Amino acid sequence: MDFQDAPAVVTTIDDGFNIAVKGPIHTNTAWLEREFKRIIDAKPKNVELDLADTRSVSSAGLGVLIGFRTSVVKNGGALRITAIQKQVLGTFRFSGLDKMFQLDATTRIVAHS
Repeated sequence: MDFQDAPAVVTTIDDGFNIAVKGPIHTNTAWLEREFKRIIDAKPKNVELDLADTRSVSSAGLGVLIGFRTSVVKNGGALRITAIQKQVLGTFRFSGLDKMFQLDATTRIVAHS
């Protein structure tokens, strides 16, 4: 089980939020789901997701990220990943999520931190 002091740092940006996830996203996703729910309830137009400090994402974690993106888009918002660990990017590419999350040249790729 993951125990973290600050699992996600949320800051405001123009028309939305930046969420910097701290640590891996494994089967213990309740902490992250609570943070995401607060953001979804605010119905932001822009959400930036920073995964620079996330070294791994389990299948359960991928499900949480997909659900979060779906809810943001359903509410009329957009979600963009601003930074991602190289190994997590590999997981996204393998599962096809790099297309869903529109990872592009503006996404910062981070080596192990």
